[in-house]
Amino acid sequence: MEPVSKDSLEVFVAIARVGSFARAALQRGVTGSALSHTMTQLERRLGVRLFHRTTRQVRLTGAGEMLLAEIAPRFAEIDATLAQLDEFRLAPAGRVRVTVLRDAATLLLAPRLADFASRYPGIELDITVDDRFVDVISEGFDAGIRYGGTVPDGMIAARLTDKLRWVIVGAPSYLDRMGRPETPEALMQHHCIRIRTGTGRLYPWELGDGEACVEIDVPGQIILGDTELSLAYALSGGGLFYCLHDRARAFVERGDLEVVLPEWASTGEGFHAYYLSRRHVPSALRVFLDFFKSGPASSLAPR
Repeated sequence: MEPVSKDSLEVFVAIARVGSFARAALQRGVTGSALSHTMTQLERRLGVRLFHRTTRQVRLTGAGEMLLAEIAPRFAEIDATLAQLDEFRLAPAGRVRVTVLRDAATLLLAPRLADFASRYPGIELDITVDDRFVDVISEGFDAGIRYGGTVPDGMIAARLTDKLRWVIVGAPSYLDRMGRPETPEALMQHHCIRIRTGTGRLYPWELGDGEACVEIDVPGQIILGDTELSLAYALSGGGLFYCLHDRARAFVERGDLEVVLPEWASTGEGFHAYYLSRRHVPSALRVFLDFFKSGPASSLAPR
């Protein structure tokens, strides 16, 4: 049998983990045809088929399952050993790819990015701001930042902030015209900006805490999935908006927005980072998580 390269085995493991040639290619920064050629050559050298390929899916053969079970733990051990070498560096270095919710990017990252870049010049941060649900493994990210309670199964979650306060806000011009609701039920008579979440579902407004908590499927002609656009619409007098208090704080303090039903403000899970379970977290990722965990969490705590 011809010798088999370590690179071809790494490609095999990558495809097996994500179940797709295209996603594995994106993760490794190469073309799908290049990976397909590598797998064809590996199967020829081994003399067995490793994947069943169709236009719809890629799945392991029995031989592929056996090979993956044998070599995947060894690659994991190698990765862990290489990660340990980071401890011997004088300064953390490397590239960290992170997918971040827009609210977290605005409140958690933006105030301290310049400080991070100055303090850790050896770390390259590649941040994608996206409110949709992202599979960090298949899309090649090292970590993601979402609200606690929405972290995918099988991932390690690290809390970055305390719990967050949610409120309803509206422009004085809108409230003077439509009236100020005095109960949650009164919201059904108002124009509300409905929220489209990153999973595609419409989000009911959660008001109050504990046993007093109620969910209101508010009415509204406008459905938005972006906080900036929603705040702009609320500021224009278009309707009421349910959002993190810290996103609206500056507008409230200036009098451009008012908090509606303040006694029905609610608290929700804070921002959490999530990443693939590993025995040793790469130093650059660990530094990123530690730095932003020590960030403006106090300003994000409920008040």
